[in-house]
Amino acid sequence: MSRFFITVFPTTENQVLQWWLVDSDEAVLEAKGSDVDPLLAAGLQRLSGESEKAENGGSDTGVPEKEPLVMIALMPSARGVVRWHDPMDGLTEQQILAAARLAARERSLDGENVHIAATMDGSGGAVTATVGKDVMASGLLKLKALGIDPDAVVPAGWLITPREDVVIEADFGFEKLLRGKRMIVPDEPDLRAHLIGDSAVIALPQAVDEALANLGTHEAEKLSLNLRCGDFAKKIRRSMTLRQKRILGWMALAALVISLLIPIIQLVKYHRAASAADEAALAIARPLTGPVESAEEADRLLSERFIGENRGNIIFSVPTSALFSAVQKAEGVVIEKISYRRDGMVSAALGAVRAGDINQVVTALRNAGFIITSTARTDAAGASKADIMVRAP
Repeated sequence: MSRFFITVFPTTENQVLQWWLVDSDEAVLEAKGSDVDPLLAAGLQRLSGESEKAENGGSDTGVPEKEPLVMIALMPSARGVVRWHDPMDGLTEQQILAAARLAARERSLDGENVHIAATMDGSGGAVTATVGKDVMASGLLKLKALGIDPDAVVPAGWLITPREDVVIEADFGFEKLLRGKRMIVPDEPDLRAHLIGDSAVIALPQAVDEALANLGTHEAEKLSLNLRCGDFAKKIRRSMTLRQKRILGWMALAALVISLLIPIIQLVKYHRAASAADEAALAIARPLTGPVESAEEADRLLSERFIGENRGNIIFSVPTSALFSAVQKAEGVVIEKISYRRDGMVSAALGAVRAGDINQVVTALRNAGFIITSTARTDAAGASKADIMVRAP
């Protein structure tokens, strides 16, 4: 169920405003009246706080909102001039509307200070409504002071459905107007003959109430000529309902859980990869160490075996120790490369500026009783080199 709250667009100070409350689903006029505070008179007093309004997810008006409330202000025809513009071939709808606005501005007495709304009339032409910017701004401020922020501001006569070859006399209470097929003007007795010529005029006392009661049936059409556009478009206040807040809370919680699960999943993957690597290492080590239960135990057994065979990683073999001892005693000699063989022999490449320094190392190893072979050479820069092999006696 939805309702329309309709009132007059104020144009003077402390104006008594007519109002109507319409049940659009039932197409009935629930209540109407006239008051300086129409919202209060209709039983729709403003909410006491913003929080209640935000929880309801509704507009600025209150009694707990059980249905949407569309607020409409009717612009008097004496203030809002409505004009029809002929169709123009070869133009898009947007171009037709832009051209109609320009034409309406040119026909206004104060073209720089007018606000214009435009819509298509269904026959390829356009309709414009023109009102002074000062009138528009002042009226919206007055309505706001009364707690009313209209969703639409439309010329009052636009709500009356015209008839062919007949001019309708409609009395809104705040003004009496004439509505023709291409005419919405105030009903001025002295100007009536000039405005309508020989056209027949029929007075429909219930035309206004019927038009307002059936507003929901033709809402898009009746509110198409909406002056709340451009600089005066309604500012939409975005608020979250309780349900939206709950959804956002659950989404934030889900994001937090996911962000925590990602590193946990990575740790599980790393743990599984490490376990797989340990199993592969144990499979390689078991032929050498025998049955073992852990990688630490396999590493210990392999280290013990290498030590026993004089080729472990935690001690020097005897030939290696002798070689390093001899090199330390000979100045200018460096070990450029060293390697070990399974039979305990050490192969090394020595370098020095003079060949005599390398010979000093070779002589020291032989004097210590080691079996040594040495091949002397010279590199491209003229430095002395020697490839030696040392083995324990």
